[in-house]
Amino acid sequence: MTGLIIATHGNLAEEFLQACSTIIGPLAMARSIAIRREDAVEEIRGRLAAAIEEVGGDGHGVLIMTDMFGGTPANLSLTFLDPGKVEVLTGVNLPMILKFFNTQENLSLVERAALVKAYGQQGITLASEFLTK
Repeated sequence: MTGLIIATHGNLAEEFLQACSTIIGPLAMARSIAIRREDAVEEIRGRLAAAIEEVGGDGHGVLIMTDMFGGTPANLSLTFLDPGKVEVLTGVNLPMILKFFNTQENLSLVERAALVKAYGQQGITLASEFLTK
C-alpha cells in the first residue's frame, strides 16, 4: 500500500488527517509532520526519514503532501524525492487526501500522485461561478 505523509507548517497536517478520519474512518499508512519555527532542519529531516521508513516499508512508495511549494515542509521533503519511490505533491487540501485513500491500489506511485493532484485542482471552486452555470 502506498504510504502517505502530510508535512505542513504547524498542526495543519494532523488536522487534515483527523478531518479525513472523521469522514472515512481509520486511516492506514499515514503520518503527519508538524513543522514549527523553532524546529531544527536536521530534526525535521529525521522525522521525515522516520515517517518514510514507517509508511513505505512495504515497497509501494510514499507520497508526501505539503502545504505550499517553496515552504520549509516542501523544501525539506524534496530532499527525499526519489521518482517511483518517494513523490512530493504540494498544495494539499482535504479533497486530495480523500482521493488518495479512495483510489485503487493498482496505480503506480506516479499515477496516483497525478490523479490526486488533478482531483485537488478540481476541488477548488468559486461558488458564484459554479452556481451561475
